Amino acid sequence: MIPISQVLPLVDKQLGRLQIGDMVQFKTFKKDRGFLICRVDLDVFQLIETGFNEWVATGDAARIRRYAKKALRREFPRSKKAWVTYHNEALNVNKVDESGSWQMTLF
Repeated sequence: MIPISQVLPLVDKQLGRLQIGDMVQFKTFKKDRGFLICRVDLDVFQLIETGFNEWVATGDAARIRRYAKKALRREFPRSKKAWVTYHNEALNVNKVDESGSWQMTLF
């Protein structure tokens, strides 16, 4: 769980670090809304928004950062904290579970 002010800096960091097939998922405190960022190809990312809006955006890192900023305002309107989950080599973005998740180092 991280402060909401750290979500966009973490999105920027992860857009550079994610390997093809890896995903990072951001959810609200109640875990009923959020968005998922997946690296599809070398320069192609996918953002999947779940919650208030259900839509998918595909593009380069700059476009996905812009969409993540909009999704953050829409899906986390009054949130102070966000859950972050990482997934290695997930086969299907529609069936992401906690079994393939890993935690990045905190220090």
